[in-house]
Amino acid sequence: MLEASDGPLVALLGGIEALATEALAWMLTESGSRILGVYATPRELREDLAAGGGEPQVLLIDADDSACGVGVLAEVRRRHPKMRILLLCEAVTPAIVRVTITEEVEGLVLKSDSVEEVITAFHHVLEGRSVMPCGWQAVPLEPAGASPLDALSVREREVLELAVGGMRNREIAERLMISSNTVKFHLRAIYSHLGVHSRIQAAHAIQSEHDESMVPPKD
Repeated sequence: MLEASDGPLVALLGGIEALATEALAWMLTESGSRILGVYATPRELREDLAAGGGEPQVLLIDADDSACGVGVLAEVRRRHPKMRILLLCEAVTPAIVRVTITEEVEGLVLKSDSVEEVITAFHHVLEGRSVMPCGWQAVPLEPAGASPLDALSVREREVLELAVGGMRNREIAERLMISSNTVKFHLRAIYSHLGVHSRIQAAHAIQSEHDESMVPPKD
């Protein structure tokens, strides 16, 4: 847990680059905020909150993180409905715009913005105002009926295919030349996107998707 002042409590979640996170946390502290912590996973944040660390007024989330990004928004909203959320992303994609609207996210900023601009957006969100990047209205939204599978990254699709094919985490890690922990993170993100809790349920979701795609359109 990081030391800070008596200002608003804030937490950072996700794989934001280490130097950027350090600079952002320092600037937030300098502007009068208290930093609850910087968390690599939602589980770490939950454990800190359960330990009595206090609930942040604003949560900054790395929207591009496969394990902690937009896939955890629904859970965060369910567990902490009063917590304000500020997303950081590389680019304003249709998927990010849709989830920002669906989950009523208070703010969305680009990682290319300066730290000062992010701090300004943070204070707007803290004061109850919404913040969106310029031109976000021009981003075409994904169809409301789009498949959850479409939201998966290329790597997540690879992990999903191997997982439902019967491979264990260690075998997937060896095949894709990544760590077992990274496989676990990808699976959490995949389950969140698909709204499932196991490989069996994920396989059923894929099969259901396939079956629906085979149904001929009505005249």
